[in-house]
Amino acid sequence: MAADLLERTQKKNIAIEYLKPTLSKEDIKGVLECLVDDNLSTGIMVEKFEKLFSTTFRFKHTLSMNSLTSAYHIALQTLDIGKEDKVLLSSLAPIQALDAIFLLKATPIIVDVAKNSFHMDKEKFQSAIQEFNPKLVILDHTFGCIIDANEYSMPEGTTCIEDFSEVIGATSERVSVGKQGTISICSLQVESIITTGNGAMIVTNDSVLNQKLRSMVSGRSKVSIVEQAKYDYNLIDYQAALGIEQLSKIGVLLDRKKKIAQSYLQAVSSSRIETYFSHPIEDTFNRFPIVVSSGSYDETKRYFESIHIGTHRIIEEPLHSLLELNKSEFPNAERLYQKGHCIPVYPNLTKDNVQRIATAIRRIY
Repeated sequence: MAADLLERTQKKNIAIEYLKPTLSKEDIKGVLECLVDDNLSTGIMVEKFEKLFSTTFRFKHTLSMNSLTSAYHIALQTLDIGKEDKVLLSSLAPIQALDAIFLLKATPIIVDVAKNSFHMDKEKFQSAIQEFNPKLVILDHTFGCIIDANEYSMPEGTTCIEDFSEVIGATSERVSVGKQGTISICSLQVESIITTGNGAMIVTNDSVLNQKLRSMVSGRSKVSIVEQAKYDYNLIDYQAALGIEQLSKIGVLLDRKKKIAQSYLQAVSSSRIETYFSHPIEDTFNRFPIVVSSGSYDETKRYFESIHIGTHRIIEEPLHSLLELNKSEFPNAERLYQKGHCIPVYPNLTKDNVQRIATAIRRIY
């Protein structure tokens, strides 16, 4: 199955899409069985998926959500984030985190990434901590580049959410992935390492927080809290069925991504372009951004289009730009946005696809 899944043959001259979900016959079969059995609500498959997720990654408590925005909304409320509370996050953090902050009328504090890095600048982070004293910090493993929370000193009273969406399944001797936050979140969107079409997981090892999380979601807790809103944020059984099948092959998916990424890293090393994966043995390469200093973004995009290779901006728009903050205060995130291109790195790229993309990297001047 794995070989058939990951080595699908394609004609040499066919256009290489930027993103393509990695779906197998088993994925489709699991979803169809749910539909045949009329499992169109939140039931036994969702519970099975949550338990399997917990067992696979050794989390004590797991709660599935129907979107990443829902997950952030519930998580922030559980941590008592409210009006005018300050939440610190990277300019390259998921926009869904910013949306949840706005929903709760909290105040986002945006920090630039470091030069030649995908993660927040440590000095600017500490300056923001001292100036704003945020109630919450959100750390994310941007592009699949593992972040170590120990490198970001937080004062007592500041809690942390770890977004491990892009490093799910990663193994590291330095970092306990998914366990660095009081609460951690993992996206299950189409562009994630594993997908349920849309959705997310919230995980925690704190039983009190778990009960509080579940009490906010319709039908997920036996405990009823008076005058507390319950949100219809549930994953559906057929989505969970897809998640279960995806989870069963996560090792294969990660191995294939790493092999593809190694080809790209070799190509980058013999070219004039840059990428900033700091621990390539551990990183998961959920996305693979390259930074092309010469020429404009549009010129590089046209180059890839001319050879039928799909690319994408590293982010739709950095958070500092969305908030209309002074771009000169975010030079590194701005440079990544203006000069960065994500290239295809999905597992069912063929060997020929990977070679074509690596060759295209080497030929950029």
